[in-house]
Amino acid sequence: MSVPISVVIPVLRDTARLITLLQRLPARPDLQIIVGATAGEGTEVTEAAAAVRPDVLVATGRPGRGAQMNAAAREATGEWVLFLHVDSELPEDAFTEIARVSEDPAVVGGFFRFSLDSADWRARVMEWGTAQRSRWFKLPYGDQGIFVRREVFERLGGYRELALMEDVEFVRRLRRAGRLHRSPVRLVTSARRWRQHGWFRRMGGNWFLMTLYAAGVNPRYLARRYEGRRRSVVAVLARAPSARGKTRLFESLKIVPDPALLRALLLDTIARVERVPGVDCALAYMPASARREMQSLISESWTCFEQRGCDLGERMSAAFEDLHALGYEEIVLIGSDLPNVPPTVISCALEMIKRRAAGVVLGPASDGGYYLVALRRPARGLFEQIAWGSASVLAQTITRAGTLGLPVGLIEDWYDVDDAASLHRAITEGGAPRVAEWRSARGGVLH
Repeated sequence: MSVPISVVIPVLRDTARLITLLQRLPARPDLQIIVGATAGEGTEVTEAAAAVRPDVLVATGRPGRGAQMNAAAREATGEWVLFLHVDSELPEDAFTEIARVSEDPAVVGGFFRFSLDSADWRARVMEWGTAQRSRWFKLPYGDQGIFVRREVFERLGGYRELALMEDVEFVRRLRRAGRLHRSPVRLVTSARRWRQHGWFRRMGGNWFLMTLYAAGVNPRYLARRYEGRRRSVVAVLARAPSARGKTRLFESLKIVPDPALLRALLLDTIARVERVPGVDCALAYMPASARREMQSLISESWTCFEQRGCDLGERMSAAFEDLHALGYEEIVLIGSDLPNVPPTVISCALEMIKRRAAGVVLGPASDGGYYLVALRRPARGLFEQIAWGSASVLAQTITRAGTLGLPVGLIEDWYDVDDAASLHRAITEGGAPRVAEWRSARGGVLH
């Protein structure tokens, strides 16, 4: 007997392992494979998957395992949905096992026996501990291949899009819907993370986080601890240098658009952000196809994610949402044309947010807009009904903040590099070495 099964595979910056997994999954008429990717990786994942399995579907969602799994599950047509991590290997008899338990209407879902691909004795200890948790608490983690009747999954509303513990939260709700089947079939998972972080350190850390979650600690805080993130982040919103942009600047310079200048502006801005103490750094980029280009400009310590939305207001709102979902408590957004902005100015904005001296902090720009905005959490509606590109952007945003009951804090005025005069000023004042190099390479002439 067989039943239609949809396998959902969330993936983030792990295309190579995805290809290996897809090659190992069997070709069956009753099997649907759906990959849940971020919008920024959608094109790359689609091309990679099609090269090895043309039948694979790719669905995109906002960054986060829960969001990506939900996006993929919405495309599911199988009677059952199996959520499989990209570093796991599913045995052939897993599908037979699901078909067998499908005959019992009391069973709403289940999970497999956790196994690690290591001969190390510590791997056996990890497996034993997981088996006890699964047996006595009926609390599997996502790396045990959770499977659920699609109708039940949809009725429960899918995964909560939490920063961490989305699998635990879902299993708790699933248990209330019916019986969970604890399968003896082994699902083998890569031991790379245990080797990298330390066998007992990782296991102890997982149990510690689980205890905190059970005690009611916010998953956003747990995610920050799990990933080793700080409380504060400074994010640069940038268009890829290879894409068209800064029309006003090039018209003012009376030259054709030059990606080298855009790259210099961005790199100098990145260097300034890296000098802000006690923060994580992030790069929110567009368009989606520029992921590799943008990643090449930053170090591995940076978080790199695609901008979402149409106009600037929507993209800023989405960036705050995405960074808040990662667990950050103080979030600063700046543009990519601030090659010599003082790091102390950014620190000042963070300090105002930390002290709750303001609900939103804005950095006024000389053109009537603002070069910086800082929030503790997303403020829905703050960036709506704004005439972007006009001289009243700052005033309109202050008005919107007042409507939403957000006290506004203003920091030191600064300037964007958006015309020949501001470019000349940035070079003259110093602190923008790459922009200065660009000017020198052109003979030192600015119109």
